[in-house]
Amino acid sequence: MLLNTVAEGLYPDYSVASNSLSELGYIGANTSLFWNSQLLLASVLLFLGMYVLFYRSQFRQGAGRANLTGILFLILPVGAIIASLFQGNSALSVLHDIGSFMAFIFGGISAIYAYKLTGAPFRHFSLVLGIITLVMIPVYIASPHNVPGSISGMLERLIVYPYFLWAISFGGYLISSQGGLSAGKN
Repeated sequence: MLLNTVAEGLYPDYSVASNSLSELGYIGANTSLFWNSQLLLASVLLFLGMYVLFYRSQFRQGAGRANLTGILFLILPVGAIIASLFQGNSALSVLHDIGSFMAFIFGGISAIYAYKLTGAPFRHFSLVLGIITLVMIPVYIASPHNVPGSISGMLERLIVYPYFLWAISFGGYLISSQGGLSAGKN
């Protein structure tokens, strides 16, 4: 989130209301290398963190369920990696869009699914943020893009930022002395 804000500040005449996050990584943008690099790095780190959590930690108990849960949580970083490698204004922009929507959809689903893996009150927080993310996807799709007065950039952030908030909070939940996942809550 912080590096997104830095890139937004460096991009000339950027509007969080109307410009998409992906525009920060467009071919030819002065922020392209910075934004795509930070997205790729963050996505790879998220992938590694989720892999360790679901395939190398004590949560691996009950391997069948943990493996399915791990796959669910790994789809988002895979989508974000794809989005970082293929820019939204390139000949392969369809791959960027596929990666972005993989990240959007599975970000919301992951937050909702964490309801089954965590305790109260965090589980309720997860549910609310996941629902916000998923509800905003069709609103974003239906909104006009690249037209004067568009609020598509703001709508995209209402998909992405609840997930960011959830992911940071989920990490804190896992680190806390009272946190941790319980395979029995599946």
